[in-house]
Amino acid sequence: MANQTLLAAIDLGSNSFRLLIGRVVGEDEGGFMLAPVDSLKRTVRLAAGLDMGRRLDHASQQRALEALGSFADRLRSFGPERVRAVATNTLRVASNAREFLRTAEAVLGFPIEVIAGREEARLIYVGASRELPSDGHDRLVIDIGGGSTECIIGCNREASLLESIPTGCVSLTQTFFADGQVSEAAFSEAHHQSRTQFQVAARQFRDHGWRYAVGTSGTAKALHQIAQQAFAGAPLGYAVLTELRDRLIAAGSVSRLELAGLKADRMPVLAGGVAVMLAAFDEFSLTEMGYCRGALGQGVLLDMLGRQVGLDPRERTVVTLMRRYQVDSVQADQVSRTAQALYDQAARGAQELVRRQRQLLDWAARLSEIGLAVSHDSYHKHSAYLLQHSDMPGFTADEQAQIAWLALGQTGGLRKLRGGLGDELLRLAVLALRLSVIVHRARSQQAVPLPALFLKRGKLSLEIERGWGLANPLTVESLRAEGVAWVQTQLLESVEVRIL
Repeated sequence: MANQTLLAAIDLGSNSFRLLIGRVVGEDEGGFMLAPVDSLKRTVRLAAGLDMGRRLDHASQQRALEALGSFADRLRSFGPERVRAVATNTLRVASNAREFLRTAEAVLGFPIEVIAGREEARLIYVGASRELPSDGHDRLVIDIGGGSTECIIGCNREASLLESIPTGCVSLTQTFFADGQVSEAAFSEAHHQSRTQFQVAARQFRDHGWRYAVGTSGTAKALHQIAQQAFAGAPLGYAVLTELRDRLIAAGSVSRLELAGLKADRMPVLAGGVAVMLAAFDEFSLTEMGYCRGALGQGVLLDMLGRQVGLDPRERTVVTLMRRYQVDSVQADQVSRTAQALYDQAARGAQELVRRQRQLLDWAARLSEIGLAVSHDSYHKHSAYLLQHSDMPGFTADEQAQIAWLALGQTGGLRKLRGGLGDELLRLAVLALRLSVIVHRARSQQAVPLPALFLKRGKLSLEIERGWGLANPLTVESLRAEGVAWVQTQLLESVEVRIL
C-alpha cells in the first residue's frame, strides 16, 4: 500500500462525533503504521436526545446531521474504500435509529455501521494498544463514553477480555444531573447505579488480573487533565476522584465549580463522568489510572487498513468458529467456492456492493454447518442461532445478522425468507448458497462441474453438464424441486434446469 494513502474513520459516539484522518507511513513489527493527518470533533450529545421511549428527538438529530455535514465537506475527495463510519451505544439502543441512519448516510455520503458493544471494545483496544508499550504485561483499558463504558484486558496487541457496560457520562448526567445541580443524594444514586452495572464484569476481570490500568477517550482525558492542572500534577487516582466528588457537591452545580484544566465542552457531563469513573475505581479496586490517547477512531483506521492488506479480523473469527464447532472444512470450502462462482455469474450492480455481498456469502457458506454441533435435525436453524448470538470480532451487527440469515436460508422452506429478499444481490446470494448446498449434498471430494446460471428479470436458467447430470439424477431432481419452490413462493417468475 502506498505511503501516501489517506484513510478516514468516523466515530459517531453518544457524546461526540469525531473524524480522524490518517496516512500510511510504513511498517513496524506489528504491521502497518498510521500517522494522524487531520481530525475534527463535534460535541453532539446524542444520548441526551433519547426520550423515555428511546427515540432520538429532533434537536439531537439536527445536531448530529450538522456534524456529519461538516465531515462530508472534508471527505469529498475520498472514495468509499477509504472511509469507515461506526456508530456506538446510542444508535444501538435508539428505537428510531434506522430511520435516522438513512438520513445520516445521505448527508455523510458514506455507509454508517452500528457496531456491537464488544466490537467497540475490541476496536478501542486496537487503537489503544498502538499507543501503549508492548511490554508483555496484562493491562486494563477503560473507555467511558457518553452512553456506555468499554472495558478490556489485553497484553501487547491482543485483547483477552472484552465487555461493554451500559453506563456513560451523558446517560448518567441526563438521569441524575439534568438540571445541572449536583447534590450528595443525586451523586450517591448515580455512583451506586454505575457500580451495579459494573459488578458482574468487574468480578471476571479481577479474577483474570492485570498489571496496570489505562483510561482512553473524553472522560479519562478530561479527568487526567484536571488531575495534572488542579492537583499539582497528581496522577488520576482515587484521592483525586473523591476530592472532585466533594467539590462538585459543595458547589452544588458544575457551573459554579472553579477547576483548572476543565474545558467548557466537558462541563455539562463532568458530574456523570466522575460518578462513572469513581464507580469503575471501586468495582475494579483501582487506586490509580494512566491515560492513553489511542481509542476507537485509531482502532477503526488500523482495522480498516488491516482489511486492505489481508489482515482482516473477520477472517480470523470465521476460522476460529469453524475450529470451535469442528466444521468439515473440505465440505465448507467446496460449498463456498461453488456458491461464489454461481453468484458471480449473475451479480450486477455497484462493484463495492457486489464485492461486499460476495464476501458475506463466502463467510456464511463456510459457517453454514456449525449447527451440526448441536443437532443434525434443523441444523440450519441452529447455525443461524449460533451465528446471531456468538461474539464475532470484526463483524458489525448488520454483517453478523446477514450471515446468520444466510445460514438460516441455506435449506428448508423459502417462506421464512420472503420478507428479507427485497435486495437483488441478497436474493442471489441465498439462491447461490442453496444451489451449492444441493450440488454438494453427497459430500464427495470429486470435482463438480460448475452449473451455468443465467438470471434476468426474475427468470432463472440453470444448465448442468451432461455427464455429471446423468450420473447424479437425484441431485438434478433436487435442483428442479428447488426451482419449483422459488416459483411457488413468487420469488422468481420461472426456473428452467437443463442437462446439456
